[in-house]
Amino acid sequence: MRDSEAPSTDAQPVLPGRASRVAVIITGVLAAAALAWSLRIEAGDPWFYPATFILAAIYIVGSLVAVRLVGSRFRWHASRRGIRDAVVGGVLLALVFFAGAFLVRFIPFLRDPVDELLDYARVGSLVFVLITTAVNGVAEEMFYRGALWRAVKPGYRMVVTTVLYTAVTALAGVPLLAFAAAAMGVMVAVLRERTQSLTPPIIAHLIWSLTMLLVLPQVV
Repeated sequence: MRDSEAPSTDAQPVLPGRASRVAVIITGVLAAAALAWSLRIEAGDPWFYPATFILAAIYIVGSLVAVRLVGSRFRWHASRRGIRDAVVGGVLLALVFFAGAFLVRFIPFLRDPVDELLDYARVGSLVFVLITTAVNGVAEEMFYRGALWRAVKPGYRMVVTTVLYTAVTALAGVPLLAFAAAAMGVMVAVLRERTQSLTPPIIAHLIWSLTMLLVLPQVV
């Protein structure tokens, strides 16, 4: 079953117009700026949480505006097989990075940036960090595998969305996180292409990110 690109029929999708693409570009630029700002906030600073919610709001609002400009909507329905594949994919990716985390402990230039990133969970409220991680995970998928996905020509969607997602994530200055973004970007792009739904990519993203947040501090 194909994604509903327009309220009318799936067989006659509405291609993104100039206004929709401009909305996607503006959203991406603002989100990158908000991410850079949030990462400059020190761990434990109460401004970190509003900053991350602002980032999520930019992604969500921008994505909704972009798809509405072409009279479109996101498709959330997914088959049981799609949900199963998302769960399995998220768990397998987390296991791979757990194994990699053991090696990172012995490589200072990889370990130190990860330690600094994890300080947000160690110093601040773990509950709030979990909430912001989950909200931003959904928001990122709505943009990269939602609005941006539709703004790119079909043959280039997987490559473009993965490269841009990795590039923006690299702003955190954590090599391991950038590598993780590339690996996860490929996996969720495959899920998006196979299921034509946003739900499987979101499930896989949340399983990976929340599991890593809870377990990685015990490993690195």
